[in-house]
Amino acid sequence: MKNIMAEAPEVSRSFFNLTNSVTEYSKMDLKTKELILIGIFTTNRGIRGINTHVIRALEAGATKEEVLGAILLALPAVGISNVTLAFEKALEIISQKEGE
Repeated sequence: MKNIMAEAPEVSRSFFNLTNSVTEYSKMDLKTKELILIGIFTTNRGIRGINTHVIRALEAGATKEEVLGAILLALPAVGISNVTLAFEKALEIISQKEGE
């Protein structure tokens, strides 16, 4: 996203405006939204998204078990490869956050 912000700032502004509109439309609490996004990023191997949204979910009060559970929910739909990749990244982030 940093490269898009640098090279096409108007596109990144539009993207963030859309994201904000969708986020505001949803009446779920922030933790729930972040857990759902973790599941979504798990389905498409979105490691940068996993990184961002695991941190945000933890900051919103999610537990390690809730984060890992959100990833595991994707297992029947997307298979072990995507889930393992997301699971490992989430554990890395959680470990870093616990060490702070």
